[in-house]
Amino acid sequence: MRGLVLTLALASCTHAQAPKARLAGEILSIAGVAGLVVGALTTKYSGDHLAEIMGTSSVASALGITLFAVGDLTDPMRGPKPETETEKFRRWAKILTERAGGAARDGRCPRVRRLEKRVNLYNREIHDFVFMKDLEILKCLEAPPAAPDQDAAPQPEPPPEPDPAAAEQP
Repeated sequence: MRGLVLTLALASCTHAQAPKARLAGEILSIAGVAGLVVGALTTKYSGDHLAEIMGTSSVASALGITLFAVGDLTDPMRGPKPETETEKFRRWAKILTERAGGAARDGRCPRVRRLEKRVNLYNREIHDFVFMKDLEILKCLEAPPAAPDQDAAPQPEPPPEPDPAAAEQP
């Protein structure tokens, strides 16, 4: 029995076996604890077999805990899987495409042109089949680039220069 416990404790299981090992460990440890409780409640009826019941239940509980721990340590990753670089770039391209659509609707075409380059770099498919299919974005990309002065805040007109002939008249 000790050899079996030692073998299970030292053996590692694969990722495919880990969920089954955790489940078996849960069941075995609960059964062991239930055996301990039953053994404790029936002390006056079990007589000479009390030591065997308590020993077997303790070993079953310890074996279940060990099996659960081995399964949990073999496959500790829970929750969402990590994002690959390709998935991350695809997500970024979608986000930037949405931002470019908003900028195009607001008439900020220089921003759309900057975002177009980045979307193309991150994911060519999103660029070709989503970004370049948005009519507002296409209008911005087809429009001639605005002069640098037009992007800046409008400057007030300078005051008219004084007329030298008007200054000579009384």
